[in-house]
Amino acid sequence: MHIDYSAQSEMSSHQRGNPAYAALVEQHDDVDRRIARIESGLERPEGLSLAALKLRRSGLREDLARQQRKARGECCNCGNNCAG
Repeated sequence: MHIDYSAQSEMSSHQRGNPAYAALVEQHDDVDRRIARIESGLERPEGLSLAALKLRRSGLREDLARQQRKARGECCNCGNNCAG
């Protein structure tokens, strides 16, 4: 499943005003661009390996999806049934 978190038009007004969400989107986009540059041979992986970058991107996607579900009033899959 691919979700484009950089698509600003799809963000709700609550998410646009949320600096934490915006920071996650920026981090995701940065990691995604870096992965693309490494895979295309334009950049060499320094510091984190390509596999580590992909894991980071996956974690950011999960965090973004969780925040999107919470913004819609749905359970964020935290295990507490979002009771609190």
